[in-house]
Amino acid sequence: MFLSNSSLFSVVKAQVKFKINAYNGLIYSLIILQVLGILLGGNAGSSGTSINSTTISLNTSTNDVSFILVSLLAISVGNLLTTKAYRYDDFSFVATRLSSNIANFIVLFIFSCFAGVTTYFSGYVMRLILHFKSTSEFVDSSSIFNNPSSFLLTIVAIITMLWLFSSIGYIAGILFQMHKLFFFGAVVIVVMLLMTGTWIRISESIFVENGSLLILIMKVIIITILLLATSTAISNRLGVRT
Repeated sequence: MFLSNSSLFSVVKAQVKFKINAYNGLIYSLIILQVLGILLGGNAGSSGTSINSTTISLNTSTNDVSFILVSLLAISVGNLLTTKAYRYDDFSFVATRLSSNIANFIVLFIFSCFAGVTTYFSGYVMRLILHFKSTSEFVDSSSIFNNPSSFLLTIVAIITMLWLFSSIGYIAGILFQMHKLFFFGAVVIVVMLLMTGTWIRISESIFVENGSLLILIMKVIIITILLLATSTAISNRLGVRT
């Protein structure tokens, strides 16, 4: 039986369902990292001043730590899907390299969506904890209802960034599985870009020099699609059953 006897959509759908059920242990890793991020970022900074006989203390919290930890997990997940142990799971299906890659991309996107939403709302958990554990009389934060469009764009931006990081891990894993020299060659190129400052200029043009979050999201999506397309082309050298 060959893939031509069944639609690509049905094969990809079956693979995605199988992978999500098989890799649900990643959810526990994500929860642990979120809790760790909340603990580490719950008191990001504090300052105080005194006016006459009134003392004012300012405590700030940030979910940047959670985002960094989850980003590292996203890279690891992308890399994990390219290992032999996980690629052999595709042998349970009548699959091609194309269907396997598409299924992996969808799984990475689903993971990024879940991780992005939970990372965003971890900031609200931090503020809630800060409110109850301190004697603060006023806790200020941006509200979903104050600016819903900004709220949605921020979540989408986090999701696309995590999808980008997972795709970086995926293409790195593909290179390593195909030939270690290709992987180390890519590492050497990245190191050279870092040493010459080129990487910083590239990063600034992509992530910093944006007129709005929407432009950033579009840039990240385009780069992610290019990385995933490159991964698909490279993975033709890997042995997935056809």
